[in-house]
Amino acid sequence: MQVTAKPAHLTSRDIAQAAGVSQATVSNVINRPHLVAPATLDRVQAVMREHGFVLNNAARNLRVGRARTIGVVALDLGNPFWGEVTRGIESTASARRYSVLLGTSQEQEEKELRFLRLFEEHRVDGIVVSSVNVGSSAISALRARGTKIVLLDQIDPAGGVSSVAFDHVAGAALVADYLVENGHRRIGFLNGPHSVPWCRDRLEGLRRGVARSGLDPDAVIQEFPVKSMTAQDAEPAIDPVLASDVTALFCVNDLVALGALKSLSQRHVPVPERLSLVGFDDSSFSSMLSPSLTTVRQHPFELGREAAELLIDAVEGEEPATVVFEPELVVRESVRRL
Repeated sequence: MQVTAKPAHLTSRDIAQAAGVSQATVSNVINRPHLVAPATLDRVQAVMREHGFVLNNAARNLRVGRARTIGVVALDLGNPFWGEVTRGIESTASARRYSVLLGTSQEQEEKELRFLRLFEEHRVDGIVVSSVNVGSSAISALRARGTKIVLLDQIDPAGGVSSVAFDHVAGAALVADYLVENGHRRIGFLNGPHSVPWCRDRLEGLRRGVARSGLDPDAVIQEFPVKSMTAQDAEPAIDPVLASDVTALFCVNDLVALGALKSLSQRHVPVPERLSLVGFDDSSFSSMLSPSLTTVRQHPFELGREAAELLIDAVEGEEPATVVFEPELVVRESVRRL
């Protein structure tokens, strides 16, 4: 069938007639392509291209009250973990015809608030946020004004907000189990700021794992703070570690473990012969270090993908939901048995 309207004035009804499908199917091709059979999707999209159909997003947004844009506030894009998370978000958003605005708080609440305000000014449909302060009044205010929120890698203690999280407590407890099984009774923990929820959770998990083995966490664990969870800030923390009697060092993430390994190498301290080392995240570089790093595997791409799905579902009317990913310990070469 020929479409007689001029290309600039084509409507979804014209495309439906030309493709031999219903107008509802064309709407799904535009808005929810994942719901359309592949052959039908290909046929409708081919007709759109053939007739130069261009979706008028401005008019559509005014009509349906949505910008088809989501915001993302990540904690630290310098960390490969967060790069994979945002890649998962963008992949899903793109498949569902949403655009993504991206910001990073660099673990600073002031920057997080700045991006939340900016995204609201751009009238995004919703925001995925890895918050420095989960109980932030700013997040509550956004929700009250109608912006959909999904918490990333954390859970709202008050409930009512969709969340995608990793079980950090269980992951750190696996580390404790493994180190204790290998004879370590003095464990150091290079930890980031306690203002970051999973820094607290990983400390709690380490303590729980030690306690369930029948040992006293206060006698076994010694915490060493790092200013931020980067390789650079981990390096100066090694001197107090070496001045202690710990035989194993658990790092809050793999970047911190990378900085620790570099600093130990510079001081000619062999790993694991002198000090065992464990990370958290299973970043892409972890298996390539020498020695290869024992670590807790997360699934950042899937974490991001699930967060985007939950947010877009919420924008389109679904109820809030919580998804929790379970941990897996990846044993490599950086821990020795005493």
